[in-house]
Amino acid sequence: MLNVIFFNAKTFLNKEVQSALRRRSDIHTLSAEVPVYPPSDAAQSVFDQLAPFLPAVVVSLNDAGYDSAGVLSSLLAQSGSFQINWYYDDPLYEHIYYKRALPDLRRRIDFVSEQSFGPLLRDKGFNAHFLPLAAAPEYFNMNGPAPAYKYDISFVGSSSLQFMDGITTEPVQNELDKFKPLLARLRDSYNRNPRQSIRDWLYKHDSEWRSRVAIDPDAFVFVMQWMVGYLYRKNFVVDIARTYKQRFICLGDIYWSRFMDPALVSTDALYYTNLCSYYRSCKINLNINRIQTLTSFTQRIFDCKASGAFLLTDKRALNSEYFITEGENREFVEYTSLSHCKELIDYYLIHDDERERIALAGRENVLKNHTYDNRIEEILALAKKTWGI
Repeated sequence: MLNVIFFNAKTFLNKEVQSALRRRSDIHTLSAEVPVYPPSDAAQSVFDQLAPFLPAVVVSLNDAGYDSAGVLSSLLAQSGSFQINWYYDDPLYEHIYYKRALPDLRRRIDFVSEQSFGPLLRDKGFNAHFLPLAAAPEYFNMNGPAPAYKYDISFVGSSSLQFMDGITTEPVQNELDKFKPLLARLRDSYNRNPRQSIRDWLYKHDSEWRSRVAIDPDAFVFVMQWMVGYLYRKNFVVDIARTYKQRFICLGDIYWSRFMDPALVSTDALYYTNLCSYYRSCKINLNINRIQTLTSFTQRIFDCKASGAFLLTDKRALNSEYFITEGENREFVEYTSLSHCKELIDYYLIHDDERERIALAGRENVLKNHTYDNRIEEILALAKKTWGI
């Protein structure tokens, strides 16, 4: 039986992926407790502990469990093991900010939850494939009676303020100040069309900034893109809060209180315990993608559908490939701008029957085709096809 070693680094999706692996009867799954960022001088020790179970298929999330110098990755490749990594977040972040070395790409497959990251990784030599996120019915379901509605509109998500503070070092802030006019133009452009790639625009028009930038060009592009997206998402949520006041609840971190009435902010929602109940008790669950989710899905799409909750989300290219987004059988509703979003909120708040029908639509599709059991099946199928294991 095939040995699969899962790097259990306690990251996001850790529970879902590990549980899906363990439910399979055709593999033997071992869980390796590893830190997210092990030091490179500990790589040999980690490898020695894994050695009795090698060669194996080693599964990781966002490269968690691998040292930044790539020592453990090379040792595993030399042992004849296969490596599978799933980037559920931006794969460029650690390479840019933490100088993570390229892993040993022999017998390695990478998956990305945002389709546009695939070509970027393939250009660097990765065997990269798109794999969207999914639902975990053990946490998001319609078990128990439907709760009474507590709120008209909810938004679930981090303010990203801590992340932005972390990447906006003094040298980065100097560049943001230097390029304020460019940043303002990009903000205006993205506000008009939040489905465009700011990253692609900056590289295409690098004559406007490259000769004057004093930090790593890739870091400059990364922070400019994130700043545009951060401001767009923050201002969008704040506008909704100011418009709907006590009819709205922001379920996120305490930093949202800096931007809106603190009475509209709750830190009570916990992903694995009560978030499903919050989704079910809100008439309209609002999704606003971060800027790096250019074409694909956030976790909220699948969580809301599995919970039988109504979802209003921004339009993305892949929405209509995976779900019905138009007509009487639509499975969720898309908006294209802030004003359009508010029009749809006002409409669906007074059309209860239509809203509740859409809330239930697509649940069967998600439970049949878009669970983490489905994703692990896809991962292992590609591994078997690629490596003949």
